[in-house]
Amino acid sequence: MVGLMRVSHLAHRLEDLLVELRAGTIRTDANLTDAMLQVVDGMGRLIAGKAGGDQDASDEAALELLLPSTHDHAKRSLPPAEIPSGQAAIPTPPVQPHPQVAALTLEVPLARIDELNRLVGEASAAQLKMGGAFGSRLHVDPDAVTEYRDLTKVLNQLQEVTERTRMVPVGTLEPILHRTARDAARTAGKNVRWEAVGQDIEVDRGVLEELASPLLHLVRNSIGHGVELPAQRASTGKPEQAVVRFRASQAGSKVVIEISDDGAGIDVAAVRAAAARVGVDVSHLNAAESLRLIFGAGISTAKVLTEESGRGVGLDVVATAVAKIHGTVEAINHPGRGAEFRIVVPITLTVVPCLIVSVAGQPFAVPLHRVVRIVEEHQIQMVSGVSRAVVDGQAVPISDLATVLGMRAPGAGPWVLLGTADEPHAFQVEAVLSKRDVVVRGLTGRLRDLEAITGASVEPNGSILLVLDVSSLIARGVDTARLPPPRAAGVVETPTQPMVMVVDDTLMVRELQRSMLERAGYLVRCAGDGAEALAMLGQEAVDLVVTDLEMPNLDGFQLTGSIRANPRLANIPVLIVSSHVSDDEHRRGLESGADGYIVKAAFDEAGLLAAVSGLLGRTGGAPPVRRRQFSPPKTTAHAVDASAAS
Repeated sequence: MVGLMRVSHLAHRLEDLLVELRAGTIRTDANLTDAMLQVVDGMGRLIAGKAGGDQDASDEAALELLLPSTHDHAKRSLPPAEIPSGQAAIPTPPVQPHPQVAALTLEVPLARIDELNRLVGEASAAQLKMGGAFGSRLHVDPDAVTEYRDLTKVLNQLQEVTERTRMVPVGTLEPILHRTARDAARTAGKNVRWEAVGQDIEVDRGVLEELASPLLHLVRNSIGHGVELPAQRASTGKPEQAVVRFRASQAGSKVVIEISDDGAGIDVAAVRAAAARVGVDVSHLNAAESLRLIFGAGISTAKVLTEESGRGVGLDVVATAVAKIHGTVEAINHPGRGAEFRIVVPITLTVVPCLIVSVAGQPFAVPLHRVVRIVEEHQIQMVSGVSRAVVDGQAVPISDLATVLGMRAPGAGPWVLLGTADEPHAFQVEAVLSKRDVVVRGLTGRLRDLEAITGASVEPNGSILLVLDVSSLIARGVDTARLPPPRAAGVVETPTQPMVMVVDDTLMVRELQRSMLERAGYLVRCAGDGAEALAMLGQEAVDLVVTDLEMPNLDGFQLTGSIRANPRLANIPVLIVSSHVSDDEHRRGLESGADGYIVKAAFDEAGLLAAVSGLLGRTGGAPPVRRRQFSPPKTTAHAVDASAAS
């Protein structure tokens, strides 16, 4: 009808094949499916090229060769009796009557929907300003005016309807994910079955658009890294056909999307090796912390850079994209049985529950899902000036929010812990004002380049409330808070410096103690529990061990006893830093052979360094030359009074 004859010819050829497949007169196989998919792709190219010219003619000829000829059809035909069980012919469906006009779907350009949302937002802002004018100019409560209440109700309903126009099923992405899985499996020579569940779950169109790229990356990753070759699966007793599953579900105001496979699981050792190659210190990480490394920048375990194996790009692109839409991503590993990547995102980015804080006299909104907790100033213990703090025994990097935002007046109120419960970052604010839902509008034009701002909202008084980007705030605070400060002038790391081993199963505590000791000029090695510490002591001698008590595998008491029972290690001083304050624990620690005991809730940097210096015989100046004296186990022990030392 429109003159695209080459496209028409190919479409009719495909139609003939599909009719025969539906009737069961021919059987499909992977090669035929590949050919049909390539023809569909080629038809798209012909249409984009307006189906004209010599190049299009040659493309059509090449595509024609992909489809089987009539002779091939005859050879592939099966008599009814030979159709395998489970592949019965599908009857041709009866012709349906023309749908009624009422059942037709009206397609509206996306730009028009966005414009509608913008106008509704401006109408709501005007209504709020009018309510403020009632009170300031007429001294009338706007909620007492019937017409104003009716207007508010209608505008709220209109806003809900316009927000729903942006909702689309997550299944919109399923066909392209399915095609990607199939192409990746065919290229890699793997047998994969695709499954999809929960395709009717709806999410904001903007959220789904941002999820397309990370989901495609996760599908390629599952097939490239997770799924084994058929022979490998058979040798381990697995079915030769692997399963890659796409699952979506709703949990309150969140949507959970999972990409999982039943392959070999994530090789944590390979992840640690990849991280080490890019300069990450993995010696102090446990299994769970090592697994999170896969979302680090530049970390990829791909041996060959291919499209199916992530193109050599790590999963940091997934974490970055998900964080952009206020979501989270986590990996769940089942060694030998597969892996699962779980993405949790808000259903809509329009209405966001927020914590409203005051900074230098100006209100700001912080997305509530990134708020860990609020801590009053008297509950936070400063360490190292204004760069670290201890909150309930947990080491936390801290920053002043006004300083991070480039505002002059520093905060002097509560601390808001942002990020995650495992790795929070504390920001001091002037005051915490309230918690409420905020209708967030995206920034346009040059405002999109504001790093710390993710959107804005109109307040009832007509003012603008800025919504902060937590990831950007933490990144800005890292430079002055989380990174270890530079060493003192004149301190040079040489082999003559004392070596201190820090043993603690909490990453942030280890890093806090490491930074304190390194800043004082000591070399530091870290271990996640007593068993790991003993293994490291068997390979490298140290001058002092600083250890926690409660740890998995081998606790502090057992570690201290093992050190004292080993003639080669018995002369190493052991300092216990524990949250236990009871006299019984104190006495038990010293009886196990420890040389000192500090309570975590009471220690500060000066106290820790004084205790370490005392046990190493340091009275001032540079650290002493490392000693290597081996003698029988000590029979006495002395306690270091942390308060006196500090």
